[in-house]
Amino acid sequence: MREFLIPKEDFRVVFVIGKGGVGKTTTSAALATALSKKGYKTLIVSLDPAHNLGDVFMVKLEDKPKELADNLYASELDMEKLIKSYLKHLEENLKHMYRYLTVINLEKYFEVLSFSPGIEEYATLEAIRNILLQGEEWDVIVFDTPPTGLTLRVLALPRISLIWADKLIEIRRKILERRRMIVKIHGDQKFQVDGQEFVLPKEEEEDPVMKELKAYRSEVKFVEDVITDPKKTSVVTVMNPEMLPLYETKRAYESLKKFKVPFNMILINKVITVGREIPEIKVKLEAQRKVLEEIGKTFSGVEIVKIPMFAEEPRGLEWLEKLGGMVLEE
Repeated sequence: MREFLIPKEDFRVVFVIGKGGVGKTTTSAALATALSKKGYKTLIVSLDPAHNLGDVFMVKLEDKPKELADNLYASELDMEKLIKSYLKHLEENLKHMYRYLTVINLEKYFEVLSFSPGIEEYATLEAIRNILLQGEEWDVIVFDTPPTGLTLRVLALPRISLIWADKLIEIRRKILERRRMIVKIHGDQKFQVDGQEFVLPKEEEEDPVMKELKAYRSEVKFVEDVITDPKKTSVVTVMNPEMLPLYETKRAYESLKKFKVPFNMILINKVITVGREIPEIKVKLEAQRKVLEEIGKTFSGVEIVKIPMFAEEPRGLEWLEKLGGMVLEE
């Protein structure tokens, strides 16, 4: 059994990534099914806005985990709802930090913000964080992810956000330091909102902005600690034996290595095997051979699993258990 997919302490997280259309969702579902059959309480979550996890299991899924079999639970997250929830959280935090903002209509600004670049990545990261916070409920959490580009941006966000948080904390400290200098000369800076008097905070312990920055940094650090810990997190990349998925897998490998996210397995899906020469697919087989050869050269130290092309599409628990066993077992 492949040890990097098995929980050792607390819980195991598995991100299944890959180019759209390579069989990522089927692989995620198969892996989750096989793990649940081994006795591990397993949750599989679809983060892909174009959900088809429910189609693979042949059931209707929602945000709340649904029990599909013993030890097997599944959910599909609503991206639009995630973004609205994330923006609402930001709005409430801003109003808490800056009490005078209660007189400003922030809603119209956040409506525009919902269409801004990067908001989907931050909302997805927040969803992942909330699921990881409930990690003690599960032995294994499998994430069926969006296409590679979005997923890599999400997995890079914790490290990037920590850099920004540290810089903002440093700037905020300088602001508070200057406030203390002003107070020594002019006294406390006071202002009124709706008849209520406020004193500008000058110490870190009383400053709501600093508290929020530190809380945010702690939240992001928690996610980064989990996704960079090889004892907790594994990444399985799914690709077809074709050149374009190979190029994308190479980019994913380099990117995840840069952000210290464990890259454990490449699953090559829909590998064509024939017992005799078939002229009609000779070119296809030659291209496949070159890709498989290139994979062997490029990804030393990474587990390579080949899944044959089946006569029918794997759907339903029986099929998924069979496919998952091929991924899970050595």
